[in-house]
Amino acid sequence: AFFWLVSLLLASLIWFVSVHLSDREDAKLQYGLLVFGAAVSVLLQEAFRFAYFKLLKKADEGLATISEDGRSPISLRQMAYVSGLSFGIISGVFSVINILADSIGPGIVGIHGDSPYYFITSAFLTMALVLLHTFWGVIFFDACEKRR
Repeated sequence: AFFWLVSLLLASLIWFVSVHLSDREDAKLQYGLLVFGAAVSVLLQEAFRFAYFKLLKKADEGLATISEDGRSPISLRQMAYVSGLSFGIISGVFSVINILADSIGPGIVGIHGDSPYYFITSAFLTMALVLLHTFWGVIFFDACEKRR
C-alpha cells in the first residue's frame, strides 16, 4: 500500500505542477492535462509495482538464505496476492472516501433526480477495483517472474 501511496503522491505532484505552469483559462489544455495526469498515474503505479516486485524478490532470496531448509517460507504467488490486495485496498479506500464523506454531509444524494442506488453502485465499483488490482498484481508478478 505504501508503494501505491507514493506513486499517487508523485503523480499528483506532476499534475499539480503542470496545471500551475499552464494557462488555466484554456479548457482544452486543462482537459489534456487531466488525461496526461491519469496516464502518468497509471504508469507510475506500474513502475512502483515493478519496484515492489524487485524488493520482494530480494527479500525472498534473503529469507531463503536464513531458513533452515534453504527455501523461502512464503511463495511468490502469496506475495503477489498480498501485494495486489494491498494495492487494491488502498485504491478502494481512496476511491470511496469522498463518497462516504458525502453520505454524512448536509445534503442527501438522490433527492434531485440522482440515482437512489448511488452508494451501492459506488460500493460495487470499488469492490471491482480492489479485485482488479488483486488479479493484476498476481498476473504482473507471474509475468515478471517468467520474464514476459
